[in-house]
Amino acid sequence: MDFRRKTKRLSGLPIAFYVVVLLFFVLLFSFNSSYYKNSEIPQPVVVETPQAIEEPIQDTLTKPEIYVPEAEVLPPVATIDDDKNQELKEKDKDKQAAETSKKEKVADSKTKQKEEEKKQTDPKSDKVTKIGKDRPLTAFIPGTMGKAGKLPKHNCKTKGQLVMFFTVDKSGNVTSTGRSSGIKDGCNITAAVIWMKQYVKAKKSQSNSQGTYTINFN
Repeated sequence: MDFRRKTKRLSGLPIAFYVVVLLFFVLLFSFNSSYYKNSEIPQPVVVETPQAIEEPIQDTLTKPEIYVPEAEVLPPVATIDDDKNQELKEKDKDKQAAETSKKEKVADSKTKQKEEEKKQTDPKSDKVTKIGKDRPLTAFIPGTMGKAGKLPKHNCKTKGQLVMFFTVDKSGNVTSTGRSSGIKDGCNITAAVIWMKQYVKAKKSQSNSQGTYTINFN
């Protein structure tokens, strides 16, 4: 017995279906390949170049504006007169400085003298001793204080007794004197002041001394 395999023949519809499916896959594959190629191609970068700025064309015919200040400004002019004026000013300054220094020196000397006089007359500044008790006199006016001789020559007409106070420094010289009591005639007082500073002396000591001196005008 002969066995035969039965096969079905393909009709027209299944063949068309397979063809369409095959075309779809081919188209899909081609689309994917073109897409990837386009994505891998680098796109050109466009760089914009800056445009040159056109400078305005200056008009050579128009004159430029000149700024004129409201106040008139004069240029400094150095002259010989200015130099002389400066020298004179400097000399004046030097003279003023010298004068002020002289005045200061004179004022200092006056203050020193006043301080010395205060020290000599002020018993609180230094210990002041008494003439005749703590410190003896070594020289007298002639004809006074029981000493021999006559009064020095004078033109005073008033007669009487004149008591003078006086101060003696450490070296024994009379530094200040004046009327304490007695006659009030100016001639007698002046003569007594001159005689006290000329004749009267005291023994040297470590302090100033004060006392009174009697003069009889006969």
